[in-house]
Amino acid sequence: MKLSRMFYSWPQAYFLRTPFTCNIKITTRCNLRCGFCGLWSYPVTQELKLTDYRHIADVLNSLGIARVVITGGEPLLRDDAPDILNLFSKHGISTTLLTNGTLLTREILQRFIDCGLNDIGISLDSLVPDRIDTICRSSNIWQKIVDAISLSVEMLQGGVVEVLTTVSRENLMEVPDIVRFVNSSLGAWALVNPVNVPHSDKSILSANVEEWAPPYPAEEVDAVYDELEKMKRDNFRILVSKAFLKVSRHYLKTGEFNWSCDAGERYFTVFPNGGLAPCSDQSIIRNIMQMTSSDFRSKQYKQEVRKVQNECRGCIYACWREASFLFTNASAMTERVKSLRRIHKGR
Repeated sequence: MKLSRMFYSWPQAYFLRTPFTCNIKITTRCNLRCGFCGLWSYPVTQELKLTDYRHIADVLNSLGIARVVITGGEPLLRDDAPDILNLFSKHGISTTLLTNGTLLTREILQRFIDCGLNDIGISLDSLVPDRIDTICRSSNIWQKIVDAISLSVEMLQGGVVEVLTTVSRENLMEVPDIVRFVNSSLGAWALVNPVNVPHSDKSILSANVEEWAPPYPAEEVDAVYDELEKMKRDNFRILVSKAFLKVSRHYLKTGEFNWSCDAGERYFTVFPNGGLAPCSDQSIIRNIMQMTSSDFRSKQYKQEVRKVQNECRGCIYACWREASFLFTNASAMTERVKSLRRIHKGR
């Protein structure tokens, strides 16, 4: 995230409780079938056209959004994904692309960079190629993912290359080794997020099978997270905060979320058809194509959002929790600023 945009947007989001960041799913289509994600099975809806995203970019800029995450599904399945991103970048909004990396080429990445890409997140859930194929229900994708990360580190100068690891029963004990590999061999930043197992039949993004559900063996979780916390103290490039590591440890040991979210207020999700949901795991409450920035500040919108919040039993998504920590946890806020400064200095 650009520091300038972060500091520009934070006061308004804090004092007016308006959204700070949002995820924009430009497609639900995906070329993988990861077991902990249900989005690929979501019915394909009509996708907004490039011209539709001009309206969305105008609304979010007027709202003062700090960051937009372009994601899916797999966003690279849309040829116009760089052009969509460019509509937000032209407003000065910080832009992040989330991809599984298997379709990324030098030419495609250059298009994104030319269109104003700031940061990129690529998933890597194991150092064992066969285990990656098991998790993603795929074939021979490990090297493609590693090549995509290396390419991003080479080409995306001054931005964040996040390597996203979803912690599950399949890979728990190798997570510290993944973080070391990401740091020493790839030169990227590690973002470690436990698998999210939902408590709602509305969920489409989370794991939908009990085999992924915590609790996991406490001694194994403690061993892994003791090591991650030490690595954090030793200045490994780990993008999640100490506060998030703490709640992740608790969740994996107990299955308890223990938090009150800010979905719809600090952040929200836009689906491929323009549907707006407070969170990726919640029901659509409006269509952003019929909204203006003032709607987000209205009493009616806030009431709709609070109804969804009250019905939600929680989640463990780093993107949402860390966004909330920026407003509620001074230590996490300080860590994020230090990380961004370190990134901009090329360390």
